[in-house]
Amino acid sequence: MAGAAALATIAVTAGALAIGSAAAKADTNGIFPDDLSPRIAAASDHDSVVLGVRFAPTQSGTISALQYYQGPKDSGITTATLWSSSGTALASAAVPANRTVGWHTVALPKPVAVKARSTYVASYLATKGGYAVTQHVLNKAHVQNGFSLPSNAGVFRYGRSNAMPTSTYKGSNYLADVVFSATGGAVTTPTPTPTPTKTSTPTPTPTPTPTKTSTPTPTPTTTPTPPAPTGGITALGQSFPSPSTTGVPAGTALTPYTGPCTIQTPNVVIDAKVVNCYLRVLAKGVVITRSQINGGVYADYNDNVGSFTISDSLVDAGNSAGTGIGDAYFTATRVHVTGGSRSINCYADCTVQDSYVAGQYTDNTGVNHESGIRVNTNSRLIHNTIGCTAPDVAPDAGCSAAITGYPDFDPVQNNVIQNNLILAGSGGYCAYGGSTAGKPFSGQTKNITFKDNIWQRGTEMGDGNRGYVCGWWGPITSFDINAPGAVWSNNRYDDGTAVAPAN
Repeated sequence: MAGAAALATIAVTAGALAIGSAAAKADTNGIFPDDLSPRIAAASDHDSVVLGVRFAPTQSGTISALQYYQGPKDSGITTATLWSSSGTALASAAVPANRTVGWHTVALPKPVAVKARSTYVASYLATKGGYAVTQHVLNKAHVQNGFSLPSNAGVFRYGRSNAMPTSTYKGSNYLADVVFSATGGAVTTPTPTPTPTKTSTPTPTPTPTPTKTSTPTPTPTTTPTPPAPTGGITALGQSFPSPSTTGVPAGTALTPYTGPCTIQTPNVVIDAKVVNCYLRVLAKGVVITRSQINGGVYADYNDNVGSFTISDSLVDAGNSAGTGIGDAYFTATRVHVTGGSRSINCYADCTVQDSYVAGQYTDNTGVNHESGIRVNTNSRLIHNTIGCTAPDVAPDAGCSAAITGYPDFDPVQNNVIQNNLILAGSGGYCAYGGSTAGKPFSGQTKNITFKDNIWQRGTEMGDGNRGYVCGWWGPITSFDINAPGAVWSNNRYDDGTAVAPAN
């Protein structure tokens, strides 16, 4: 399984060699202690992945080298890179093959000047996986050794190409570091400025997310928006959301967003803006409306400090692995989400309504399993059009389903999926019901409702024994009608034929 799920297959193989005998770093000024060693010496994940750390120095200075921890099975590390918050490679260096366990230092072609309180990412490309990692240590934002680390500062991105990592998983530290020399210029933390525009009442409700500051542009611009609403997609006499009935309303004049990409002030309103970064929400009641987000927006479940509503907006997660909207405590209404490998992650306490989700990216690495909306706990999907339309790419990339609920890492519970149009061709199945046999939490699934949903049959033949059935194998799998609180009612194909639950 790709993405954060794959990172959860980490095997604890650390032994005396990996932990007790790890070579210490040379005496350097960096983010982490010179003698730091991992709790997990070698992940069982063997996919190519970029691993790194997101940080901001508290003083201006220069970075002359990057560092990484070599685990006993980390045989494919090829490149170390320093990135700006916008994803620009500021410097990159080839990593010579080395099998010595411990910290290694890679000099940059020339020192890179960095600014106080500006965000950067230091990373290394591990083409064979097997990397060293320690989980649950970078969950919270904090300052150490002269560097500010946001919550979930450890970042990753699957793929063989060297691109800035943006996804996060369980507060992991992937043991990337820098060699830093301060030149002064310490500054105080700026206070985010709310955008003084339209105010609405927020409704608080699980790849990855860098911070970035947009360059202020005082001249208003009009960004192309979806065409004027001309009606939705019709199925069985009902109208469902489409690109023309969701996203930024036609005629909205959008201006560049110049506020912070890590939002720490409650009740901030972002209205009629073009946002060119991932918005990390660390405050309650943030409101986003009539805006185009080229990146994503995210509130972390474990932090439990942020919540947001987003409406009448376009979220483009881009041509790479990542999530458009996540992870918890949010409401999304009349939103068009496209790009990325997973459009929306409803890990906990979220509502998606009257929205259109499709158009995930083509993963030419052949790695990522993609989906439209993933649900976990206390998720409500009401009157949406949901699809996963990314093509299959060998050996293992493509769509799992339009709607996924997997009991791999937590129980799938208390989810309502009602009155949605589920697009044909959305993977092996068009939906997973949360009770996949053999998964660690499959026996704890409860209170799952599928009601009044319509599945497209489509025009492409799936499994030859089943015919046109939405997904290749069928419309839904892993729905246990006998689980506590299970509801299956009035679910039909778009020709009116009843859809039966399948476990």
